[in-house]
Amino acid sequence: MEAGEKRDERTSEEKEMEPTIIHAFDIPDAWYQCLHKIIKEPVFEYTITRGSYEGQKRREFDFIVIKIEKPGNRPLFPLIPESASIPPPTNQEYLDQYLYYW
Repeated sequence: MEAGEKRDERTSEEKEMEPTIIHAFDIPDAWYQCLHKIIKEPVFEYTITRGSYEGQKRREFDFIVIKIEKPGNRPLFPLIPESASIPPPTNQEYLDQYLYYW
């Protein structure tokens, strides 16, 4: 160990439970930051063993904390360009029905 280096004395369980922390301005910003982190950073990855997605890999956070400064800013869902290869997570119609339900 080099001079001035600190030894990480946490157990592997403690390291696994270290949260991913996201500070976002609004809900779409939080969604984009989560998407970026799940793709770029090491997270839990597993292979689906049954069902219609059998054989595909999934990535998930062990523990995530998201702080949103302005959760009421509109739109409440991220806008995805039509040319993007990923589908939008929701739309205004679904959101209106969900909010009416509550």
